[in-house]
Amino acid sequence: MVIDPGKMKATLRKTSFRICSIYTTKRKTSSMEKLLLVISCLITSLILAVLLFLALLFPFKCGIEVSMATTGVFWLCITIAMCFSQRIRCFGTLFLMSIGLKQGKNLLIMAGTTVVIFLNIQNILKNLRGLAKSLLCTVEAKVVAINLPPFSNYIRMLNWVAGQLKKGLPSTLIGNYFINFTISPTVHSQNFTEKMAEAERALNETAESVLAVIDTVSSAGKTVSPVLGVVLLLILTALYLKRFRSDPEHDNIFITRSFIKYDERQRLQGKPSAFPLSKKESKRYIMVPSASFTKKEAKAMLKFSIPIVTHSLAWVIFVGVDALLYWIIVTLRRRLEELKPLHVPVVLEKKNKAFFAGVAVKEDQKECNFSYDVPIFENKCLPEPELWLYESLIPLSVIFGLLVLLVLVSSKMDQLRLLVSEQFFSDHAEERIAVLHERILSRRSKKKVQTAEVMLKSFATQLRFWCPILFRREQNNPENNT
Repeated sequence: MVIDPGKMKATLRKTSFRICSIYTTKRKTSSMEKLLLVISCLITSLILAVLLFLALLFPFKCGIEVSMATTGVFWLCITIAMCFSQRIRCFGTLFLMSIGLKQGKNLLIMAGTTVVIFLNIQNILKNLRGLAKSLLCTVEAKVVAINLPPFSNYIRMLNWVAGQLKKGLPSTLIGNYFINFTISPTVHSQNFTEKMAEAERALNETAESVLAVIDTVSSAGKTVSPVLGVVLLLILTALYLKRFRSDPEHDNIFITRSFIKYDERQRLQGKPSAFPLSKKESKRYIMVPSASFTKKEAKAMLKFSIPIVTHSLAWVIFVGVDALLYWIIVTLRRRLEELKPLHVPVVLEKKNKAFFAGVAVKEDQKECNFSYDVPIFENKCLPEPELWLYESLIPLSVIFGLLVLLVLVSSKMDQLRLLVSEQFFSDHAEERIAVLHERILSRRSKKKVQTAEVMLKSFATQLRFWCPILFRREQNNPENNT
């Protein structure tokens, strides 16, 4: 059996159109229409229930049993309400559109912030912590360098001096000279060690407290921000529906296909027609759907993109700080590796002279080198930074691209809400169309009257209007023409 793709598309289109008409109208005659209505209400309420389940499970961190029970009760109540109320079906559809746009933006912003926190900010803290540990390691190494090399070198130097003195003072007949040096160096570094341990402990506590504050703020933002956003969307959606049904003048600047059909009926009945629109009217009234952007839509895009811009700037700042800190630490490490140890020259000289009858007959000079080197920065203590910039830039670029797409969709949100509302409330839509049609025609008539008045005033200020005979003679005089 061969299936015709054209017939399948036509069947699917007809079925979807029928389901849409059943979902948006009040009266249901047959049992099949009632069944289709129940199925469509179940699907719509299921989407809302899934959103509630995810909100209870992740931001509020409720248990799986509590979340499932609450979601099940909510799903049942919303399904029953949608089956019996056209307003609730329209409200649910508009709310899904708004929350899909609003919460989609919030989720993407939250995802970008999470990427920055878990990659860039934690990398910044890790590099700073590594730099502080490097400094502590260097100080501890300097303590060891102070305790061992200089004093051991000085002890060897003093022992050498003692040996030279012992050789230079020979024993006499009267007595002997005993020269003995007992050197025991002592460095009191216990207080310094305690201070270093206290500094390292304070460093660890500070890093842990900063991470705890970041986790607390992020968790609080994840909990409070979605709740406020959903409550605000509920209020704004309810106000929009109320104004659409009660005030035909509210935001009535869109020209839809229904308006075009209404204007065609008016023209066929011999009544004034609104088409074609003038240039100013084309700017004032918006054709639906339209790809161009008006001033109002540009303002809506700007308002929608303000939190996106602020968060994006914050992301750029933290990513820049992360890259800058990494570059500073790498440059510092390279320069410290190039530094040569500090050379401390310690040279002792011994001169012996023999005299006979006051004349120097023998001279002997000895030299001993006790110099040593002190490293300025220990190689084992050099900081080793990490950079997770490439891991964060790719997801942030994808998130930013999706946010730009949502900004473009937000500019057409008023048009989408109008089209959906007209499907549910056709009577109010007809009333709004009639009001808009009458407004266009009344403005045109007023403009014609104002134009006539302006022309009359312009003629009244001219002498030609009051003395037409004189000016006519001047115009007919051939000498003036020549």
